[in-house]
Amino acid sequence: MSDYGETIVDRGRAVVRDHGVWLTALLSVVVFLGLAVYADVGDVTSALATVDWRTFGAVIGLTTVGYGFRFAKWHYYLRHLEMDVPLDASAIAFFSGLMMVVTPGKAGEIWKAWFLRDKRGVPASKTTSVVGAERITDLIALGTMAALGLLIYSRSSIPIVVVLGAIVAGIGLLQWRRASLAILGRLELLPVVGDYAAELEQFYESAYRLFQFRPLVVSTLFSLAAWGLEGVALWLVLDGFGVEAGVVIGLFVFGLGSVVGAVSMLPGGIAAAEASMVGVLLTFGYPEAVAAAATIVIRVGTLWYAAALGTAVFLTYKATR
Repeated sequence: MSDYGETIVDRGRAVVRDHGVWLTALLSVVVFLGLAVYADVGDVTSALATVDWRTFGAVIGLTTVGYGFRFAKWHYYLRHLEMDVPLDASAIAFFSGLMMVVTPGKAGEIWKAWFLRDKRGVPASKTTSVVGAERITDLIALGTMAALGLLIYSRSSIPIVVVLGAIVAGIGLLQWRRASLAILGRLELLPVVGDYAAELEQFYESAYRLFQFRPLVVSTLFSLAAWGLEGVALWLVLDGFGVEAGVVIGLFVFGLGSVVGAVSMLPGGIAAAEASMVGVLLTFGYPEAVAAAATIVIRVGTLWYAAALGTAVFLTYKATR
């Protein structure tokens, strides 16, 4: 195994350990059990027993295609910043990074920047801006899905407006070079922070390019396609329980729950996302058992499938070094 390989593997182990992925998994189990108890364990178990494996297979299929769109966005960003990263290295970095989706705010996906730094010598300050841009465009897409449902079903859109407004303000500041460079200049005078002045400037320059109009639109469309497929997956799950549901409901519930989970900054959005999804489904009149069971199925088929896929890619990479 090369020195690069050793560095990546060691850091991967450290990240998994330090971010408490297994603790997050345990927390998720506790949340699922809590949902089952809330909606009556027997009723939820009975509902889960009726899940058609073809439906769950469709969920996995749609989620996988969604990851394809998200990878396309990741690689598009790398190409936009003129990084010389081969497709295979880019794919390994992206898909192994999925094992970090269960970290707070998906911050663990900074793994991708470490990977490309160790494997390809790409400055981490450039790729961390890509990871940040991924998260922002994901929130824009999810917020759009949630806003669509809020508008159609005449529910308060204030929380989504606040989130999207904050994002727009942040992007506006990034594009206001004079103000941004002035802020960076002041940060460089601070103790400790000033030692990373060059990295901060490189991070800003990359972020500035990523949030210009064309890449912002392209990447947001990729995000809408990716997360929209997961919203469709939730609709299929609800339909599989034999209850009346529309595609918009799936998009709305999944989008709103994901935004709440992201804003909560809890690992993987655990508890916050599930509670919001169940709560919204209940407001639509779905039985408690169906709301809880559908939420459990979609979270396993999206969040935990991503973590499992990322871990499998990482272990495969490790085994071949």
